[in-house]
Amino acid sequence: MSADRFAVDPEKCIACDACANDFPDIFEMFGVGDDRKARSREGHEPFVEKVNARKVVDICPTAAIGFSGELPPPVEGEDLVLEPVEGWEAEWQAFVASGRDEDPQEFDRRYGRDYELSELEPGHFRLLVRFARTLPPTRDSFKFGLGRAMPRYETVTTVTGRRLYMAAKVGDPKVRAALCNRSAAFPDRFTVAVDLPVPPIGIREHLDSHGLLEMHIFTEESALQAFEWHSHFITDLCTGCGVCEKVCPTNAITGDSKHIHHIEPKLCINCSVCGVYCPFDAITGRDGEIVQRIKPKQIPKAEVIEELCTGCEYCVDVCPFDCIELVARNGEGGHMSDMLAVVDQKSCVSCKLCEQVCMKNAIVVNREHQFDPQFGWSFQAGAV
Repeated sequence: MSADRFAVDPEKCIACDACANDFPDIFEMFGVGDDRKARSREGHEPFVEKVNARKVVDICPTAAIGFSGELPPPVEGEDLVLEPVEGWEAEWQAFVASGRDEDPQEFDRRYGRDYELSELEPGHFRLLVRFARTLPPTRDSFKFGLGRAMPRYETVTTVTGRRLYMAAKVGDPKVRAALCNRSAAFPDRFTVAVDLPVPPIGIREHLDSHGLLEMHIFTEESALQAFEWHSHFITDLCTGCGVCEKVCPTNAITGDSKHIHHIEPKLCINCSVCGVYCPFDAITGRDGEIVQRIKPKQIPKAEVIEELCTGCEYCVDVCPFDCIELVARNGEGGHMSDMLAVVDQKSCVSCKLCEQVCMKNAIVVNREHQFDPQFGWSFQAGAV
């Protein structure tokens, strides 16, 4: 039986429960409130031989777990075979010869140094954490063909009293094995800790595909209940199929094929069309809930109420897909205009912009959705 033991440093422990959840035979949680911590169980030594000690130590986001014995090689090093790519030496030498330096901002972001906490209103705080988007240009990044893009970070948020911890870990095991925790590289994880005036009662957070974590922290119930996100959001369930990008009426969505797409909040008008079409239920609305998908053949399209249409052209001008045109009424009399709006049902995406601008309520999209009352004409190019 092994005489080696695990131990938890209470000063570093943030009570995230990760160790106790994954290794309940070795760790337990104790205490309440600000005093809640993890600790190793008495008599856990028989279980040490049944686990990979490196994996146990690495599960802690704040490096609070210690081990009395010798740690085996990193789990990634055992599970992955890192093979040099052909021609990497020439590419590395060309980079060195170029004289390009490391971006100091990206360097700081890999250590969790680029963040800011601000109070937006009483009881409502916002934490912005900017993650690195590029890998460091080290010899091994060229040798193993890792490219330049930083893989997505995995994050865990915990609270102990007035202190909030956001722990982040590089998600790609190949990058962790090849580049992390070595000289001239970067750590595979970091923790951001901020202190609030009082313990928070609620947290809402998004980590987008551009490496920005936006976290809203509430210490007053009224602020929590009143909160809504500024725009829709694409979650990590996204497969990069590109459907949402094609139907967005304001070109607010961008992304590469097979990669998580991004919604630019300043361009999003919260029409929910992206979520209606998304086949993977990967888009949330302003309330943070998944937008309900509608089967393609059941998606409502714009319909014109002929007796109310005055042929004003507002709907024609606003349609981003040019699916509305004015046609003559075929000599019919008794109308305010000789022209009538007609919708091409095949190209209509159900964005409801035409419905929004029609002052005669003459065009409708039978889809349950309401724009913000202050929406107005703000989506128009050049609007303030």
